Amino acid sequence: MEIESVKKGILEIHKVWNVLGSCLDCFKYGEIHESYVVEIISDYCVSKGYEVEGFPIQKRELALLNADFNEDYFCHNRYVKYLDVLATQYDDVFELMYFYSSTFWPEHFYDEKIYKERLLDYISCDVYEITF
Repeated sequence: MEIESVKKGILEIHKVWNVLGSCLDCFKYGEIHESYVVEIISDYCVSKGYEVEGFPIQKRELALLNADFNEDYFCHNRYVKYLDVLATQYDDVFELMYFYSSTFWPEHFYDEKIYKERLLDYISCDVYEITF
């Protein structure tokens, strides 16, 4: 999987996301589409062998033997934290995460330097309230 194919997938998802209305159901559908983006970027990272404290590759292997690592453990928020941490460590992940954020919310994410600072703040403050 290459960066350009991931970006193409992000743009395709954004086309649908962008036409959703502002009703409660539309908000829920929007979150579903956002989770698709997290999934395709995560798949890219896994294909590169990127992990954070053994997540998700080693933890998936452990899940086969240990019930503590059930499907609830592999939740959306843990993957978001995983991607945010990787974005501070790998230029290709940063590129994808910034592309995603600036495509979906250009009014909030318009500067790469500020985006990286936000990621570092989120990680240091542990806004995710979740561990690996």
